[in-house]
Amino acid sequence: MTQDTDAESVCSRVGGDPGHRKGAAFENCAQAARRRPYRLHVVGGRWVVRGAILFLTLGMWTVIARAPWESGLQAAHRKEFPSHLTPQAPSHNHDGPPLIDWTPEEIQARPELRRLRVAESQNDLSAILRDTGKRVAAFFNDFPNTTCTEEVVSEICWAAGRECGVTFEGKFRYLLVPRVTGGARILTEYRTDAKGHPIDYQLLKNMPIVTCGFATAAMRTFQVQNQKACRFRYFGRQTLGRQETDVVGFAEIPEKYAAAMRFFLAGREGRLFVQGLAWIDARSHEILRVRSNLLAPRLDLGLEEMTTQIDLSAIHLRGTSAPLRLPTKVVVEVWLGHHHIRNIHAYSHFQLFRVESRISPMPGE
Repeated sequence: MTQDTDAESVCSRVGGDPGHRKGAAFENCAQAARRRPYRLHVVGGRWVVRGAILFLTLGMWTVIARAPWESGLQAAHRKEFPSHLTPQAPSHNHDGPPLIDWTPEEIQARPELRRLRVAESQNDLSAILRDTGKRVAAFFNDFPNTTCTEEVVSEICWAAGRECGVTFEGKFRYLLVPRVTGGARILTEYRTDAKGHPIDYQLLKNMPIVTCGFATAAMRTFQVQNQKACRFRYFGRQTLGRQETDVVGFAEIPEKYAAAMRFFLAGREGRLFVQGLAWIDARSHEILRVRSNLLAPRLDLGLEEMTTQIDLSAIHLRGTSAPLRLPTKVVVEVWLGHHHIRNIHAYSHFQLFRVESRISPMPGE
């Protein structure tokens, strides 16, 4: 988070074990939030948002984990969780080389790179990064106020992810609101109920992992200001659906990358750095898919691995001249404390709305 008020909004609402005191950082955060309470009113069309929690700033997205896990396990209703089985360990080997240093044999062994036409050189990489950076900049500059329907399914998985029990299913309104801060145009994301009321995540006890902030997560690595803090490799050409794509590997450089995602768990928090692959339309230079995983586990947080796949589709919005490339499906898998948790997000029914915003004190202040 780049603004204290944003971090306070998130920290003060993180759920934890009721029998465990929150850490000092969270208590300080909550106190600061109480000293500076405010509501953000967004008015336009049918939707009114009051007091929505802000999770995304400058393309950073947030993962909030709850404890204890038992409530989620007990709520799994698709299948009974076998007590003698533990979820499959993540497949990524952090002892091996970073993704962008894979050998030809390692590349050929990856199922997601099947039928990849391997690049013979890196000569095209700079042009791909330049053109993709321009498309990402145009996306932020031209983005209108947008709302959509978000459906979320949380699962506890075992048997290498082949069997899962659903712990939570929910439907929300999701709002994407552009604003200018520090001279840059960014997107803020809000999750509300159908009537525009903010979501109280502490009431979603069967949702063990809260994940959000995907509208720009797929693009943040390719923003011009972030490219300098990453390593890239051009893997080659691959057909995705019917579209010809350039496949680019990336790895964030921890000592340089300032837009890292945040992870919160029972009074602890940490920054997460990732590596991954991006499938970029070879003609339009739009990002169609991003798959990522951790550069290294965060065992101090109990986080063994986290993988994310974001699929983006061309969305035609009434009142716009060109389609927007927006996420329509996101799958996040987390291996935490020997539990394998999967969140599946589906986005649909995108539409524009007009917005007015103001900051006002909470009642009684």
